[in-house]
Amino acid sequence: MRFKPIEGQLDHMFKAMAEYMRDFPFDDIMHAVIDLGDGEFALIGVHHSVDSFVEIMNRDNRVSDLMRKYVVPYEDGESFHSFSGPKVDLSSYL
Repeated sequence: MRFKPIEGQLDHMFKAMAEYMRDFPFDDIMHAVIDLGDGEFALIGVHHSVDSFVEIMNRDNRVSDLMRKYVVPYEDGESFHSFSGPKVDLSSYL
């Protein structure tokens, strides 16, 4: 999901996210934050299955709820813009 941190809140947000991921780990599901270079960042998660994604989304304390106080809403009023899709199997091109 893409998000824009409030100016001056980036370090606070990343500290809160790091503490969250330490205290509520995602097991072996890969999660990372990517700097998109234009003031936006993206939280990326690579899930093993739809079930692992649903399990994360159904947590009582979701990381997006924690992050919401640190981000600027987009013009449509949403704090995050989601994007997702299936992994491309590059080995199928060999």
